[in-house]
Amino acid sequence: MRYEKCIKCSRSIGWIGLITNSVLMVLKAFVGLVAGSQAMVADAMYSAKDVVGSLMAIVGMTVSEQALDREHPYGHGKIEFVLSLFVSVIFIIIAGYLLVHAIFTLMDDSLHRSPHLIALWASLLVVIINVIMYFYSRCVAIETNSPLVRTLAKHHHGDAASSGVVALGIIGAHFFNLPWIDTAVAAFETLHLMYMGGHVFWDSTKGLMDRSVGNEIRTRIEELATSVDGVKDILLLRTRHVGQNIHAELAVGVASDLMVAQ
Repeated sequence: MRYEKCIKCSRSIGWIGLITNSVLMVLKAFVGLVAGSQAMVADAMYSAKDVVGSLMAIVGMTVSEQALDREHPYGHGKIEFVLSLFVSVIFIIIAGYLLVHAIFTLMDDSLHRSPHLIALWASLLVVIINVIMYFYSRCVAIETNSPLVRTLAKHHHGDAASSGVVALGIIGAHFFNLPWIDTAVAAFETLHLMYMGGHVFWDSTKGLMDRSVGNEIRTRIEELATSVDGVKDILLLRTRHVGQNIHAELAVGVASDLMVAQ
């Protein structure tokens, strides 16, 4: 971390996200039901999944910060991958249910209604809040290298895009006499939810399977190792992600006449 305040942000990001997403979830659900916008009700599920994600971030950050012990010589960082995997499965299941509901609604013309304009202003407000939260959580994710916080940042980015699409759908339904477009947007949102859930699922799976770091970081590790006096060559380098941290195992080549103590 470059700044001391990053430590404070890393410990509070989960709580800030939990409070923000809880408020947004209630706001979207209430306005969506009152205004008659299926797209906004579906959008409330974005915030619902983020509430779960924030809870996972709080638990994950707390557990992953525990000290090394005999049973966990590499630490507890992989709890973040486990929780991310769990959350992603929930997203996919919920999104699948909403998708089926949106498709059946879309096929029934009698259920198509143009939502009230209050839903438009609520959507624009949600976009602004999520953009702010995206840049904040993205900064924390970069400084802490936490997969859970990185997941939260992606979700805020997706939520901002989703609410923007909801706003466009409401404009189309209200001003261009296309009441079915609100339901179409709801179907699109559920597809996007499934895509995001699948992406997080894949990233979490790779983390649990000891995915190696990229070539840029490997090169940096090799440069640091070879800069040590006496090191002639790198014979073996294995790396893996353990939550926020990166673990590396090195085998180096040295001069044959060098003593072990040296």
